[in-house]
Parts: sequence; C-alpha cells; structure tokens
Amino acid sequence: MDEGVPFAFIVLWSSGYIAAAYGVDAAPPLGLLTLRFALALPLAVALALRVPGWRRSPLLKLALVGVLLQGVQFGAAYSGFALGVHPALASLIMLGLSPVVTTALAAWSGAERVRGRTWGLLAVGVLGVAVSLIPTLGEADAGAAIGLVVVGMLGLAVGTVLQKRWVGAADPRVSVAVQLGAGAVVVTPLAAAAGQLTFEPSVQLALSAAWLAWPLSIGGTWLLVTLLQRRDASMVAALLLAVPAVTALMSVAILGDGLSAISVVGLAVATGAVVRLVRPAPRERSPGRRWRSRSALRRTSYMPDPR
Repeated sequence: MDEGVPFAFIVLWSSGYIAAAYGVDAAPPLGLLTLRFALALPLAVALALRVPGWRRSPLLKLALVGVLLQGVQFGAAYSGFALGVHPALASLIMLGLSPVVTTALAAWSGAERVRGRTWGLLAVGVLGVAVSLIPTLGEADAGAAIGLVVVGMLGLAVGTVLQKRWVGAADPRVSVAVQLGAGAVVVTPLAAAAGQLTFEPSVQLALSAAWLAWPLSIGGTWLLVTLLQRRDASMVAALLLAVPAVTALMSVAILGDGLSAISVVGLAVATGAVVRLVRPAPRERSPGRRWRSRSALRRTSYMPDPR
C-alpha cells in the first residue's frame, strides 16, 4: 500500500474536527450536515455513474453502512459539538475508544484474528490519547452531550467493521455515493423536524461546509474505503489514534489553541503506538531453514512480474 494513503487519511480526518467545530458556530449541527450532503452528493453520484456495472454493487448493504458512518457518526458528533463538547474531548471518545471497539467487534464476529501485540499497542495508544487530553476534560459539558459523542463513536466502529465484512470489494466511488445518499436520507428529515434547516449564510459557514463536503465527504470517505480494502479493520481503526495529535497541531495553527507539555507527551505516545501497529511485525527466521534465493522468491505467485 502506498505510504501516502494512511498519511492523507489521518490529515483529512483530523481537519474534519476543526471544520466541524468551526461550522457549528454558524449553523445548527444537523443543518450543517445536511448542507454537507447537498454539496457532496452531485459530485459523488457523477463519479459513481462512471463505474462500469455499478448496479451490481451491494447497494443495500452500502446504504446501511452509510447510515452508520455518515448519519449516526457525524450527526451525533456534530450535535455533541453544538451542545458544548470540546473537539479534543470528542476525539478522545471517538478516536480513543473506536479502535478498541472496532477491534473487539472484528474479533467477536470472526472477521479477523487479533493478536496479543495488537491489543497491547491499542492499549498504549488509548492511554496516550487519554493522557494528552487530560487538560481539556474540564472544559466539556457532561451528560447528553458526551452521550451523543459516544453514539457517534459506535456508529464509526460498527460501520467500519460492516464496511470491511460486507462491502470491502465494492468500488470506492460507488461506496462513497451510496453512503452519502443514505446519510442524507436519514439526516435531512431529522434536521427538518428539529427546525435546523434555517440558518444565515456566512463566509464561516461556506468555508466549513465546502471543506466538509468535498475533501472530507469525497476524499476522506474514499480513503477510508480504500484502506479497508487493503488492511484489516483493526489496523485502519488504529490509524485514528494518530488523529488527535494532528488535530491538536491544527488547533494551534488555525484556531490559536495552546498545547500543554503533558498533551505533547501523550500524543507522542499515541502516535508511536500507531506507527508500531501499522508497521508489520518483523518475521523471524525459522531455525534450521535456509533462506530462499532471490531467484526463488521471484518465482512465487505473490511477487511482481520482473518484466
């Protein structure tokens, strides 16, 4: 897998927390999400229709995954932001817990065999995220707001596992379009019923919605689907542990937030755990077994054709 894909995924996912927190100050949370879908869907559908045989894709399963990843995850998270949850605390809940929940679901369902090394590094990563966000814990409201973020985390975790288990082979362009459409079908009526479709146009809202719609909805979802086609769901979820570090740096650069020494230490621990987890464990040489020659390696079916 190209090394740039995980890096781009982490940067895009991190920017989403900044853009969402910026946007909910200019529009109600479900209204912002509805606007995001409205801007992203035309481009996503146009790209999907270019895929030969797109009708043969598992559309219903993609739609269910979309309800979880697009509707539940973002609808609940944006609502939590609007009720006072600090973006840093939201990342602690969603990105610190979702890798563990995702890995547990993947192991429980039999979709993946999770090794002890993976569990250990996940624990180190979660500890690092928790430590890094200790200074922000007192800034967020408790109760329903945090509960909404937990619901968003569950939508992310369950949706990730189902994407990998059900529809991993679907073309990413079709996955993105169907998932965004399913999210819009669920969120728009809820936004209308809650009176959240009325808001004042502003530059702040336009910038936030545009970033959430195109780089995030199209690019971020495409990268997530692509990663799930190439890696285990637990490995992809572990990438999310690096997001709080990048989000914190973006907060300093864009929003002017401070970053304490303990946050730097915790984020470094979490990021180190992700690097170790994503990097394959070194293979040990079996005692008494000779290494195969380079010419023998070329003859194996999984090596590229030297021509």
